[in-house]
Amino acid sequence: MKNKKILIIGGTGALGKALIKRYYEDNKIIVFSRDEHKHVDLMKDYSDIQSHLGDIRDKDSIINCLNKFKPNVVINTAALKHVPICETNSIESVKTNILGHQNVIESIREFKNIEALIFVSTDKACKPINIYGMCKAISEKLYSNYAETEKDTKVVTVRYGNVLESTGSVIPYFKKLLDEGSLFLPITHPDMTRFLITLDDAVELIDWTYNHPSSHGKISVPKIKSMKMVDLAHCLIKSFSEGLPDVIDKIELKTVGIRPGEKLHEEMISEEEWFRTEEHENYLINNHHVNSDIWSYNSKDNLMIQEEAYEFLKEAGVI
Repeated sequence: MKNKKILIIGGTGALGKALIKRYYEDNKIIVFSRDEHKHVDLMKDYSDIQSHLGDIRDKDSIINCLNKFKPNVVINTAALKHVPICETNSIESVKTNILGHQNVIESIREFKNIEALIFVSTDKACKPINIYGMCKAISEKLYSNYAETEKDTKVVTVRYGNVLESTGSVIPYFKKLLDEGSLFLPITHPDMTRFLITLDDAVELIDWTYNHPSSHGKISVPKIKSMKMVDLAHCLIKSFSEGLPDVIDKIELKTVGIRPGEKLHEEMISEEEWFRTEEHENYLINNHHVNSDIWSYNSKDNLMIQEEAYEFLKEAGVI
């Protein structure tokens, strides 16, 4: 993606910052976010990005931003995504994660001059059991329905798992506990698994989907491995205890129970979706192609062993 004016909605978050880092040199960047303090911090590192304070719940603020900066490409990363908090504040999740996205779609429909609209979804939208996932699943449909009637704007969705060390990741929390001298790490369930992806790989997925010739109206998913949360905890303990042989045996895992809205395993693509899924080298894309296999893309499958997980986290710079 080069020589574009890119509007990143929710651009002050972890993914937004990674997108800025990727596209800053060759494009003009506009950041749309409701967090004024994060705007200020971002401007310290990128002095010539354009900043717009706004909230996707407010359609007028989106339209004002589009009219003011006239972007070519819109990447929408905005969300309320903390699962337990969304469970107890469901209407707030609906306002941002459904109605806010409808505001984005309607604003772009009125503005008309957008080359591409990219929506960032989540694996929790696949067979959802929590408010966050349900809202994201509905928003996926909003974008795909918009794509059916939109010929001038390329409309695509990307869906992936937990981003390493992002705001909602358990990794910073575990690291904090270890740094504070805690002798246990809380595990919700010993069998729990999650898909894990680096910020760089999330950006690569967005870039690939933007450039793919037949991604309009469809959902792109990366081929990534998954990990047991107990293995993640053991890897962090191992890294923390290097040079401290007396420490590693003292730190234990404590099962605290699954939180409201959590799944034991996540899915990227369900059995029902697999019939319409086309396979590429590093990605899967929801297509009209009919696949004869019955399969699902589940985090309990294709698990990394603990040694492999340790190397993955080390290469990603987590440990």
